[in-house]
Amino acid sequence: MTSELTFRIIQALIIIVFIAHRGYYTRKYPSLEEETLEKQESSLSTRAANLLSAAALLALLVYLVNPRWLAWSAWPAADWMRWLGVIVALVGFALLQWSHAALGRNWSDQPRITATQKLVDHGPYRWIRHPIYTAFILILGSTILITANWLVGGLWILVTLADIRSRIRFEETRMLNRFGDEYQAYRQRTGSLFPRL
Repeated sequence: MTSELTFRIIQALIIIVFIAHRGYYTRKYPSLEEETLEKQESSLSTRAANLLSAAALLALLVYLVNPRWLAWSAWPAADWMRWLGVIVALVGFALLQWSHAALGRNWSDQPRITATQKLVDHGPYRWIRHPIYTAFILILGSTILITANWLVGGLWILVTLADIRSRIRFEETRMLNRFGDEYQAYRQRTGSLFPRL
């Protein structure tokens, strides 16, 4: 049986790597405001996602310091399920990196339309319109398995779904306006978060 400490260390590393990865790409491809035609402004859903993020981070920190404090929200996950969560997170990181490589300079830390933006339809974008958000679901959603705690994992899932919902709504509308029929054809042959069957 794997110790709880092992899963706590793994979960801490996953969050640290996730934040570091995001920070790396934010520095590598800083948002050029002079090229921005339109960007997503703060809305009720983005503010709600920010509040949920704070709650999710606090719950995770409490779990990492002492999981007994959240024993009331723990659920009996077998070790193999928790290791499955680690695999899901690793798949998410692989997809995230592949997506960043395909996007290159088209990536932005927040949804925006730029003057130099291109419609990317290679790499994972060949099958999925929003693979970075799929990666977020895999990485942050794996928390429910790794921690074996429905409060910690549930909060991360809620944060992720609330955030990507507003982002996708913004991006889909703006990309359709920017690329017109080309984007409409792209939408018909791809899935939003998962490949179209």
